[in-house]
Amino acid sequence: MPPRKRKQAQKHATNDGHATQDATAGNEHKHNAKSQDVKEALTKPSNTLPMDAKLEVRHPSLSRNPSVGNYLHKALFVSEAEAQERKHVPAGARRRVILLLGIIIGMGLAMLLMRQTKDAAYIEALSHYFQEFDLASMVPTGMIPEELIGNMSALFKPDILTEEAFYPGEELHQVHGYKPKYPVTMIPGIISTGLESWSTTHNCSQKYFRKRMWGTTTMFKAVLLDKDCWITNMRLDPDTGLDPEGVRLRAAQGLEAADYLVPGYWVWAPIIKNLAAIGYDNNNMHLAAYDWRLSFANLEVRDNYFSRLKSNLELSLKISGEKHVLVAHSMGSLVLFYFFKWVESEQGGNGGPNWVKDHVHSFVNIAGPMLGVPKTLAAVLSGEVRDTAQLGVVSSYVLEKFFSRRERADLFRSWGGLSSMMPKGGNRVWGTVNGAPDDGTHDEQETLVKEKIARNEETPDATAQDKWNSRDSPSFGAMLAFAQGSNMDHHTMDDSMVLLSNLAGVHYNDMMAKNYSLGASVTEKEMAKTDKIPASWTNPLEATLPNAPDMKIYCLYGVGKSTERSYSYNRVTDFTPQILDQRPGDVSDETSKVPNIYIDTSVHDEKLGISYGIHQGDGDGTVPLLSTGYMCVEGWKKKLYNPAGIKVITREFTHMSSPSPVDIRGGKRTADHVDILGNFQVTKDLLAIVAGRENDGLEEQIFSKIREYSAKVDV
Repeated sequence: MPPRKRKQAQKHATNDGHATQDATAGNEHKHNAKSQDVKEALTKPSNTLPMDAKLEVRHPSLSRNPSVGNYLHKALFVSEAEAQERKHVPAGARRRVILLLGIIIGMGLAMLLMRQTKDAAYIEALSHYFQEFDLASMVPTGMIPEELIGNMSALFKPDILTEEAFYPGEELHQVHGYKPKYPVTMIPGIISTGLESWSTTHNCSQKYFRKRMWGTTTMFKAVLLDKDCWITNMRLDPDTGLDPEGVRLRAAQGLEAADYLVPGYWVWAPIIKNLAAIGYDNNNMHLAAYDWRLSFANLEVRDNYFSRLKSNLELSLKISGEKHVLVAHSMGSLVLFYFFKWVESEQGGNGGPNWVKDHVHSFVNIAGPMLGVPKTLAAVLSGEVRDTAQLGVVSSYVLEKFFSRRERADLFRSWGGLSSMMPKGGNRVWGTVNGAPDDGTHDEQETLVKEKIARNEETPDATAQDKWNSRDSPSFGAMLAFAQGSNMDHHTMDDSMVLLSNLAGVHYNDMMAKNYSLGASVTEKEMAKTDKIPASWTNPLEATLPNAPDMKIYCLYGVGKSTERSYSYNRVTDFTPQILDQRPGDVSDETSKVPNIYIDTSVHDEKLGISYGIHQGDGDGTVPLLSTGYMCVEGWKKKLYNPAGIKVITREFTHMSSPSPVDIRGGKRTADHVDILGNFQVTKDLLAIVAGRENDGLEEQIFSKIREYSAKVDV
């Protein structure tokens, strides 16, 4: 530290020491005077604050931890003399200072976000501390505040792959001659696409113009410092299912729309890099981003999403002469299934019965929840967010730590797109109180052992098999198992939908009736009726695959990871401790009350596969095996659901996390719902498909019990 700065620091430290001694001695007059100085400084446009003043802390977290308030106070405010001196610092020096400050603050925020719940108070404290201040007043004169945010963002954006920059694309290109054959369009899943503000009239939205309210660090900034405005932008109008008046939030476009959710948390980036490694670029590789909050019908109403997708595929065929490979992940597979029906129908794109056959070579279905996700029910029913609805760890953290269940339930019910993943097939698929097709305790080691046996890497162990078979757990058929004393019966999937209808209100029920049908057609007569109804086009049990006998479907999904399958619930009573959702928040009239039912986290038994109220089965950590696997292994093998006889190839990938602490996303063999997009073998399979090398080992591989489960499904 330069001598001049050291003297100033010593002087400030001396002043702070005297102030502390005075406070200890009870000099209240001086303390109040200094507090008044602070208040005056906060109400006038100034970038300075008396360094020897004690900050009056309003937030209880800072009151319990005064050192936090003092540290932030000293770190962010300077004396008048030092402020004058900064005006004469060269621009290059200022940038070096701000870079260092960005790194320090970025590291601090990263540590706070990675800590457990006990540190959430510190984040809330930061919100209360910063809400009075303008960022522009905290940086040197002439420095744009965005430079600080940019430096922080750069810190959060490491290389996406730790072992090889382009695996396996580079080797397949250089050694095996892989190169582009078919044009590729990627359809992302829910929450994967960034949403940016185009509002110019709404007062609170103007400052976010062309900035992402979902995705990037702007999302965290808005949630921390401007929560009401963030909710106003993210919540859809309950009557129309579209933007509220004065708000325009639109999906970001281009490959950058979904390569990273936030800096450092990749989604499609590994796939994009590997496609580029074999020769793809933005001329033959596209990402069809969409506003995942909207119901599928409203995607066309507001954004002409499906019309644009149809036109792009038609143009691509004219230019390249090749059909398209459509790669969909998660909810994107449901969007694409809807598109197949829409584009053929006179009620939609009016492309005729041969359009898909003429334009689509393959549908690559990566972790598609074709029969829905129980997490969606929990999210909409009671505002639960335990990685709910495929939100992922980053999104779940934001929603769970800063919003009450009341606010979350209201927000989720306004998002018509989320409800597209409500479980489909009712009790026929998900079971009754007497049993479910996939009943049994899931053991992650069991799937790994079965894969080794299938590859002749291990011999069957009768003792281990007996151990797995002897385990028992409550039936998954009770989707909501209510506690004794709650005066509520166990609810099957059908019962749960009735309960949701009673609790969610008129607006949500109208939206569901208009957009989604969740039943199952089991006869040709029933299918002939439901297949023509747009509300059935997200449900593969009520709508058929397209008339495209030459098209291929590849189902690539993860298995062997404990996944939410059903829940232990309880009901708020007069004797329930008042610990639920005491935070205020603006919500619509229909959900102005806290949901009176909740996941009972007191129910916990690892031996029975119950983790704090969540009954776990096999899957990819987000989507149960029944949903990812049934249509691929059984349903689409039936003429009722696949009249054109489209070939369906199922390839399961057993989840196995890397032991290396560097591989924070699981490593090459992860089969987690989102991280599977960085799986080595999945990437290799995809590159073989788009390069026209489908004979390079793309045979069916199944390690789970999906065939056994499928045989018990009542359709």
